[in-house]
Amino acid sequence: MSESQQDIDALLAEVNALAEEAVASIADGEECPPMPPVRPPRAVRPGSSTATPPREGPGGESPVPRSVKSGRIATARGPGSPVDLSRILNIEVPIIVQLSERTMPLADILNLTTGSIIEFDKPADSELDLKVNNKRVGSGQAVKVGENFGLRITQVGSVRDRIRAMGGP
Repeated sequence: MSESQQDIDALLAEVNALAEEAVASIADGEECPPMPPVRPPRAVRPGSSTATPPREGPGGESPVPRSVKSGRIATARGPGSPVDLSRILNIEVPIIVQLSERTMPLADILNLTTGSIIEFDKPADSELDLKVNNKRVGSGQAVKVGENFGLRITQVGSVRDRIRAMGGP
């Protein structure tokens, strides 16, 4: 199902409004609901030794807030006036796992050929950067998931940092 540009713009405006509200509640010292755990990729088979089970919150309950599970949340529009978040929560955004970066003279870039090796100043065993919208939101260790590459998150930024990375205030 393809969305029109107008639908996308409306969703983006709604996400920005929700992000502003979340940042304001964080700034006011309100307790923020816990973020859901990062789920393993779909390619992971049950019982695989590389799969990490999802974490549970205190008391064994799911760390996903009820408002997120239901896809509805009350906003500043008025008490009891829910916003349907299901469309927003289903928006796929690109994430980047970055090994390293460096600058090179243009002449060296033009001289690259098949088999050329570019050396980076980062140790081979150091953590990789996790980026959303080209902004660093965390880091992790490279892992093998079946025949695919994965990232075991070792550090993730605050909710405020992640909202800002997605284009919030």
